[in-house]
Amino acid sequence: MIRFFRDWVDDRTGLGKLMDAMLLEHIPGGARWRYVWGSALAIVFGIQLVTGVLLMTAYSPGDTTAWGSVYYIQYEMDFGWLIRGLHHFGSQTMVVLMALHVLQVVIAGAHLKPREVNWWLGLGLMAVILGLSLTGYLLPWDQKGYYATQVATNIAGGLPGVGRFVQKVVVGGTEYGNHTLTRFFSLHVAILPGAAIALLIAHIWVFRRHGVTTSRNPTGTGWFWPDQAFRDMLIGLIVFGFMLGLVLYGWGHKIDPVPGPDGSIPERSMYDKVAHAGKDGLGANLDAPADSNVDYPARPEWYFLFLFQLLKYFSGPQSLIGTVVIPGAIATALFVLPLLGYGKLRPLGHFVAVIAILALIGAVVYLTAQAWVEDQAPTTLEKQPYASIKKAVGANRYNPELGKAHQEHMQEADGRAHRAIQLAAAGIPATGGRDLLRFDPRTEGKKLFKANCASCHTYGDDVTRHDAIAADLANWGASEWIQLLLTNPDDVAYFGRAKNHLKGGKMSKWVLGQREKAKTNPQIGEDLDAIAGWLSTHPRQDPPTGDAQQDAFATGYRLFDKYCSECHSYKATKIDELEAPDLAGYGDDRWLREMMMVPQHPTKYGKNNRMPGFRDVTAANAALLEEPYRRAREEALKDVNDPKKKADIEQAHRVMTLGDRERELIIRYVLNDNRVVFGGAPIGGPPRK
Repeated sequence: MIRFFRDWVDDRTGLGKLMDAMLLEHIPGGARWRYVWGSALAIVFGIQLVTGVLLMTAYSPGDTTAWGSVYYIQYEMDFGWLIRGLHHFGSQTMVVLMALHVLQVVIAGAHLKPREVNWWLGLGLMAVILGLSLTGYLLPWDQKGYYATQVATNIAGGLPGVGRFVQKVVVGGTEYGNHTLTRFFSLHVAILPGAAIALLIAHIWVFRRHGVTTSRNPTGTGWFWPDQAFRDMLIGLIVFGFMLGLVLYGWGHKIDPVPGPDGSIPERSMYDKVAHAGKDGLGANLDAPADSNVDYPARPEWYFLFLFQLLKYFSGPQSLIGTVVIPGAIATALFVLPLLGYGKLRPLGHFVAVIAILALIGAVVYLTAQAWVEDQAPTTLEKQPYASIKKAVGANRYNPELGKAHQEHMQEADGRAHRAIQLAAAGIPATGGRDLLRFDPRTEGKKLFKANCASCHTYGDDVTRHDAIAADLANWGASEWIQLLLTNPDDVAYFGRAKNHLKGGKMSKWVLGQREKAKTNPQIGEDLDAIAGWLSTHPRQDPPTGDAQQDAFATGYRLFDKYCSECHSYKATKIDELEAPDLAGYGDDRWLREMMMVPQHPTKYGKNNRMPGFRDVTAANAALLEEPYRRAREEALKDVNDPKKKADIEQAHRVMTLGDRERELIIRYVLNDNRVVFGGAPIGGPPRK
């Protein structure tokens, strides 16, 4: 029945004859292991086509969607991590196999007459494969691909005369953006694969015309099927296993598991662990979303790193030597290699070609290793086998400070990438993955805190400075923070830095008094701890009426009223009589927001304030915010002639322009509220627990 069906298909399509023509090829001298590299390259190219088509089913080529779609493939799509990993490492494997294939061809003399055309077709294939690699690593639209593409296109821009035009056409304008991505996508999935398939067919066609290159008098004989096919498939499996090993090793960022309501980590099913192994770091790496506003230690992919290193030897007008002259000379030399072996010059041409290819590969390896060494920190290079590599490539060019700075920059970039992956697990904004970090309190909030608040405040080990003059805000408003404040307000983490009445002031004296009383009455210490615990809940309920209310809020309020109400208030109605901040909601986002916007308000620090207000004075609600306090400022300055007092009043009424989103990022950073500030949750949100 099978034979009948086979004969039926062959009779109507001629498929059997085609298969015979493809497989029943005579090999003079018999099958050889050295013939496998071209077939291995074709096998990996086939894997690239299959995985590339599968990736296209989920990829979205847009500057606001590309990173998010690759995140989905890597972490959410069933076996997407495997498909993407094979495609990623397959492209790099093709570069290695291509170098081995070229070396094998030249050693065998298979580039010489009458196989010159096939050599040139192979050079065309090599150019297309490198083009596929170049266009492919931009498509995730992450920081690594974005900046690596800039390095590569800037090299192309250095071409004399047409360089800038070529760069502008490839980039799609003067800025790297959506046009760049869509053009690279079109090249990567349509134009270059089509060219590669056409060149591959032509390459095989011409190869079959002349056959394999053998010794002058080959002994023995053999056939492609099954002799050589077995060797090709075995090496193909080994190469595939190598690629799979790289994928399973895991180069990506793990997604930190989110505890459930009871604090435990939900158990994942076996299928989920395998189908979504990207969450455990398996597969290829995905860097932070591309963002032109963030510096990145730009480097091309490792197979272009030699060219990047070569350009370090030339600067200014001499840069053309590295970008045009040397690459052009190498391309020309590769093109003319077959022409050196005509007639009696064949042995000499063969020898020259082998030496030239070995020298080229050696130079590429050397420059790549040197570039790698120069980017390493000194501590890394002291470990074997790195020390021997450093010695081999020449330590005289190594700058320890530059290597250390690069590694620190890489660690920072890796931290941003890890953070972006964690945030994406909770959702990606419609404006694109870039806004994950731009609107992230732990990333952008920290940066804004440093820019706006760190001139006075610190934040634990995150933001430090020796000359800070105001409180450390790490863990601000929590029970432990308030307990320490009630124990020693003159500590350097609190008012000990202040250059005004707060240090050694009324509260400091009050604490000293309570400490003395606590020596004979331990209940005072317990009461102060209870007040700290009560304030850390950021209460905003109305004060209890009478003694009837006996819940935790009422108990805490009565202790607060007993010990603190001489200076502080809770939901004060006569704010002009306040001596110290009103503590209703102390430590929550609303209290901090009011403090940042209007610190000179009587419910905050009033006339004793030295902190500027942080608000958007150009916003639509500016008049509502500014007018009452403009009048208050004018009233405060009225009839004041003392320059020092006048300067103090001006100081207390300064305003620094800061937008609502920027202020919210700072607030969430201080409160350790890691929700991204976009969509969904409103600005403010629930108080910190």
